[in-house]
Amino acid sequence: MNFANQTLDLVIIGRSILSSVANPGAELYRGLINELAHHGHRTTYLEPRERGRKAPRDMLRSPYCEVWTYDDVDTLLSEYLPVIASADLVLLGSGLQECDRIAAWIAEEARGIKIYYDTDLCQTLRHLDSGNHIRDTSRLSHHTIQSFNLYLSTTGGPALQRLSADYGVSCVRPLYESIDPFSFYRMDIEVNYDLGFIGTFKPERQYLLETLLLEPARITPNRQFALAGDGYPFASIWPQNLTYLEHLPETNRVDFYNRQACTLILGKSDRREYGYTPPRQMLAAAACGVPVLTENWDGVDEFFEVDRELFCVNDEQDVLDILYGTDEATRRKVGTAARERVLSSHTTAQRAQQLLGYWEEIAD
Repeated sequence: MNFANQTLDLVIIGRSILSSVANPGAELYRGLINELAHHGHRTTYLEPRERGRKAPRDMLRSPYCEVWTYDDVDTLLSEYLPVIASADLVLLGSGLQECDRIAAWIAEEARGIKIYYDTDLCQTLRHLDSGNHIRDTSRLSHHTIQSFNLYLSTTGGPALQRLSADYGVSCVRPLYESIDPFSFYRMDIEVNYDLGFIGTFKPERQYLLETLLLEPARITPNRQFALAGDGYPFASIWPQNLTYLEHLPETNRVDFYNRQACTLILGKSDRREYGYTPPRQMLAAAACGVPVLTENWDGVDEFFEVDRELFCVNDEQDVLDILYGTDEATRRKVGTAARERVLSSHTTAQRAQQLLGYWEEIAD
């Protein structure tokens, strides 16, 4: 089936698309839905209404889809049955409370293609591996995980293979993170930092942050470094040549990346334990043409060519070799190659095309 000349009605049930506060998936869905709208497809987004407090929205309304809210799952199941039954495609996003109940409802009532999109497959696998003994209503159970025509995940590699081999999910595909090239781009501005990092405090990556950012800063006190992110408990003992920004709005990130000679990207260790994915920060920094330094992880060469499009570093000496032992022209060449790779392979437009391709595969 060719969707190119058809208008599809899509229903997405997920966490808030109107608020990206502590909800990075909002940016993912905004980008995909925007691109699908450019192809002429219509989307209705169903999200739970925050109870007992006002939701901290950073979008008053969506310009590219209808957004309807519901108070609880009982309301969702009773009021939106006609919408689900008539849709060409129903997509359930991960992370919703009573996810299993919603999945069972979709399996019974939806007449179109049924898709689950998992943005935290590692937690899903932990839940399944526990035999559902971990009480987590935001995860699918053994009973419902097979009820979808297509299972999508932002994590690829062995994690997807396990879903098929261990839990009988018949059709699993990766749909990785992406960026909007109109939001992240190269700027001709002053470079203020030799190396920077963006990310909230996570204990499991503290050793890498210490080794690959803080120690190089201590060794070279005449150079400038930067860190942006909240939750760090020990900012008072950092080297004096490290600039700390506790909160960096999304709109300021393109400026921050462009002020770095190189940027450090550290992904989530649990994702690397089960599979691999290119972090959105990596794609954003590369789209700005900033040379990326990252630890070597399985699967990195599926997204970027090491030493030509990014640098892999294992310790502080590797970092210093890149920062001060590699000439600026070489670093800029690597940054430019990474930017070209992102623009050709990792934009929201490409992800929307991949999604349409998956739909056609299932429909045929």
